[in-house]
Amino acid sequence: MIQRVQSIYLLLASLSGATLFGLPFAQGDQATDGLLADGVFDVYDNNGLLILAAAVTLLAFLSIFLFNNRKLQMNVGKLNLLLGFAILAWAGFWFFELMKVATFGFGLVMPLMAIILTYIANRNILKDEKLVRSADRLR
Repeated sequence: MIQRVQSIYLLLASLSGATLFGLPFAQGDQATDGLLADGVFDVYDNNGLLILAAAVTLLAFLSIFLFNNRKLQMNVGKLNLLLGFAILAWAGFWFFELMKVATFGFGLVMPLMAIILTYIANRNILKDEKLVRSADRLR
């Protein structure tokens, strides 16, 4: 399982998703209400972002163990890519709404990192699938 390079990429994608629970998307002065009520905008400020971040983290981690079924592993990776883009779009939208009063947080980069790592893992899974098909043809 760990011998395959895509397992490492998927683990790193899962860790990138997990960092969303600690890194803010934006930081600013404390407001009396709204998204910056505590001075930071992170996944805890929006239930949708919280669910998406948990899903991206868990799907990337669970897909490591689907190495016996490469097609399913690749489809789970595609779903993970879609959810990663959803986090990026949703958090980016709120960041641009808050840009007047907030500054960039490193948490906004983590969904992009998870997307890139999942994409690279999917490419390596596809390479493995092609290798197995070519070996089956030779038999």
